[in-house]
Amino acid sequence: MKTFIFLVIVLLTNIIQGITGFAGTVLAMPFSILLLGIDVAKPLLNIVTLVACILIVFESYKDIVWQEFFKMTLIMLVGVFVGEYIYTLFPVDILLTIYAVFIIAIALKGIFVKKEYEVSDAILIGIIILSGIVHGMFLSGGPLLIIYAVKKLPNKGEFRATLAPVWIVLNTYLLIKQFIGGLITPNIMTLSLFALPVLIVAIIIGKKLYYKMSQKAFLMLSYILLLISGISLLI
Repeated sequence: MKTFIFLVIVLLTNIIQGITGFAGTVLAMPFSILLLGIDVAKPLLNIVTLVACILIVFESYKDIVWQEFFKMTLIMLVGVFVGEYIYTLFPVDILLTIYAVFIIAIALKGIFVKKEYEVSDAILIGIIILSGIVHGMFLSGGPLLIIYAVKKLPNKGEFRATLAPVWIVLNTYLLIKQFIGGLITPNIMTLSLFALPVLIVAIIIGKKLYYKMSQKAFLMLSYILLLISGISLLI
């Protein structure tokens, strides 16, 4: 039953991943932690997200803004190193609560505050680093990176296509570390194989829905998903 529920989570969250290019893991992580435990959920969702992003890049690589890809990836890597260290210092519950409150605030701002404020490049770089820190802890840096990406990648095609390879690089690094650390168990590999066909179906559905969405609806969906994921983490 747990396997079936997990596959349903993979299907629903990766339909969203196929639409937006970023939200799959942050939505799946809270439910997967509750279902399987964090030591299984993190490496398992890492593998699933990695495959999902490879599929997205395969069909949308022409829309990648390479300058922004390299910038986000290199700066986030610095944050990932810091996040991995912080994760060893504090209880997971405390870190999750702080993160949940923060992304709820981001989501509410995006949904209800329509006025756009000018943000300096220094602040935006700080946001990318913070996104990397969160990704290093919970594989869920997307909600913070969206603040930067919305400013620099207003076109939804470039937004979706450019975020996907960022996660490929970061998650590959984390996967290598998880493998070396003995976290990739036979059980996780088996669940990953079960998830693969479900994942492919989800990405295909997400792609079809993506082409039917307006830019405004695309951004609103992104913020609503942040709100849902933040509340899920808080609960």
